[in-house]
Amino acid sequence: MASPSSPSPGDRPLSTVRKALSARLRALTDRPRHERWLIAAVVLAVVVALGSAVMRRASVEPIAVVPYSELAVALGDGSVKELTVSPGGTSLVAVFAAPRVIDGRTLAKAAATVPARGVGLEDLERWGAVGTTVRVNPPGQSPERLLQLFVLVATLGAVGVILARQRTGGLRSAKFAPTPPSRQLTLADVGGAQEAQADLRDVIAYLKDPTRFQRMGAKCPKGVLLVGPPGTGKTLLARAVAGEAGRPVITAAGSEFNEMYVGVGSQRVRALAAQARANAPCIVFIDEFDSLGGRRGRPNRTSEEETTLNQLLVEMDGMVDGTSVIWMAATNREDMLDPAVRRPGRFDRVVEVGLPTARDREQILRIHTAKAPLADDVDLGRLAALTVGYSGAELANLLNEAAIFAVQVESELITNAHVELARDKILLGRVRTGVVVTEDERRTVALHEAGHAIVGLIACPDDALHKVTIEPRGRSLGAAHFAPAADRHLHSRRYLNGILAKALGGRAAELVFLGPDAITSGAGGDLVHATSVARRMVAEFGMSDEVGLVSADPAAQGGAPSAQLQSRIDDAVRTLISEQAERTERIVCQYRGAVGALADALTEREVLTADEVHRIAGQHGVRAPDAGGSTSVLSAA
Repeated sequence: MASPSSPSPGDRPLSTVRKALSARLRALTDRPRHERWLIAAVVLAVVVALGSAVMRRASVEPIAVVPYSELAVALGDGSVKELTVSPGGTSLVAVFAAPRVIDGRTLAKAAATVPARGVGLEDLERWGAVGTTVRVNPPGQSPERLLQLFVLVATLGAVGVILARQRTGGLRSAKFAPTPPSRQLTLADVGGAQEAQADLRDVIAYLKDPTRFQRMGAKCPKGVLLVGPPGTGKTLLARAVAGEAGRPVITAAGSEFNEMYVGVGSQRVRALAAQARANAPCIVFIDEFDSLGGRRGRPNRTSEEETTLNQLLVEMDGMVDGTSVIWMAATNREDMLDPAVRRPGRFDRVVEVGLPTARDREQILRIHTAKAPLADDVDLGRLAALTVGYSGAELANLLNEAAIFAVQVESELITNAHVELARDKILLGRVRTGVVVTEDERRTVALHEAGHAIVGLIACPDDALHKVTIEPRGRSLGAAHFAPAADRHLHSRRYLNGILAKALGGRAAELVFLGPDAITSGAGGDLVHATSVARRMVAEFGMSDEVGLVSADPAAQGGAPSAQLQSRIDDAVRTLISEQAERTERIVCQYRGAVGALADALTEREVLTADEVHRIAGQHGVRAPDAGGSTSVLSAA
């Protein structure tokens, strides 16, 4: 319903109407010339047809329609002067010798309808015998019908031309233009990925001076496949390689080659290859390559997609030596690619772009904060150590969220507090200020998180505690943050057992302090995490004496594991979790005072830093942990 103050269409100012009409006229005149001629021809044909129909109806005197019985009487007594029979004998038009009164009307001419093929030669001879002039119109099309047929054909032709333009217009709309120099990057703009950069330096050297390689008989890899998790900078690397070499880069997405019309994908591949040859030496970069180079013959893959891939392989094979066109592609689903893509002469070099290390993360953070006003308390080295497992895109998002928090509070600088708020928001979600938590629930959540913190300090000292909170965020009511001092690549059995104990610390604290009947659903997420870790220990890492050194991976088993093996794995997982649950309860009972004191402090202040937790724990006999490990967040839902 429109508001009372909103003007109706009739109340619009004249200038607004003129602007709208001008915009529509410009949209029409901006079309291609042949399309404008086509639209004009169709409009003209429709106007001519309508005008002709109106004029014919206005010029033709209307003929009264009477029952056939009246017309038959007039024909029988010779009162009809002329009789016209339509093609097929479906209607009769009679001109009377003298005006005749029929149904109270005085008529000089009348028409009657008869069944199809109801008029025969005998009828015509009989009517002619009484002095009536009989005419039979030959079969054919009237001018009005011919004009209507022309309008129909013109309309169908216009629709066909528009559909054909839509079919081929996708090729013209997907213009694979080189990236302008203003958008090109260099390797200095890409933080981390040192190994990947080293693998790409010979590609840069080849693009800069191909003759050096040609003199030695060396050939640069025709295709480079960048493989890695999302957000690790694969697209940036491709642009940086082109920027370092001072060559153009033509970018495309794998999904741009998939269309509903047959043949469009192949046409676009040919257009991309032609554009690359015209701009050689250059780089052709295809992002999300798995949607184009996926394995042929797999379910739900259409023949059109396979034809498009075949065209790409043919174009790559058709690039003669000396064209200096480097094909680069990026994917995070290497297992989905067709084997023909990886053979020598195509994408024969694979560059792994993994998650950044601590040093890489610090370098990425410095690049993203080069133009940001940071406060002195922001330690990028410490932030890099706290963000294990973050990709470059996630680090950029973290700093952007911190900048947004700074803008919201009208701060001139991005402080460490803003960074912590951004990190908590990304890990757990925004603080839910509208959630009403009772005092009993706050006490339970505080005990739960205190159990995680104390058990983590004792059973898993490799992971350093970062902070503990009982602020409701996202779907959790509290969390214990653990962060490492260095990246970890191998996980020992002792460390994984500590991860299990740390995950079960919240349930153990509820059990010890509240009793078995008062345990809550807050440990649901913890049990999922613990079960996942325990199952991998048993089924993948061979860390169970009951199952032994057997992998349950389908690739190793030649299919899904047998029911007997799966049953043994389930029993071993249950046993492993039960052992660590008993260990966790013993730790909570032994350090009951530390857990209670930490829960009291959390109830009072809601958020405790690592130093505050260490001080409280140290007062009750818990020693400070050693550094090292991996990031984990344990929360109470």
